Amino acid sequence: MKNTYKFDFAKNEFVFTGGDCKVLSGDDALKMWIEKILHTQLGAYKMYKTYGSNIQDLVIGSEYNREFAEAELKREIGEALLKNGDITSVNNIIISRNRKTLDVQVEITTIYGTRSEVYSI
Repeated sequence: MKNTYKFDFAKNEFVFTGGDCKVLSGDDALKMWIEKILHTQLGAYKMYKTYGSNIQDLVIGSEYNREFAEAELKREIGEALLKNGDITSVNNIIISRNRKTLDVQVEITTIYGTRSEVYSI
């Protein structure tokens, strides 16, 4: 995984240490990539033509029934994450809706190992 800069989605800003933007590598960079792709609406920015996911379309203002929307969310999340060659499989996606966020628990197998993570988007 290429190095990337750490971003704090709760504060909507990059994380700095000692005046420099914190650089992540390896598994930490992959975790950051996952958060970025889940937070980026596919096609919302010209520079991200193939980067991101269609999660917002299925949640915000959606008139789809709950079962359909959840099945599509799982499919979108799985497809978006598998765009990264360091991720070999995505399993057991569990979606929980809160008032302002969508919590996504997912089991991810990567070149660094297998783990279950929860991402708030």
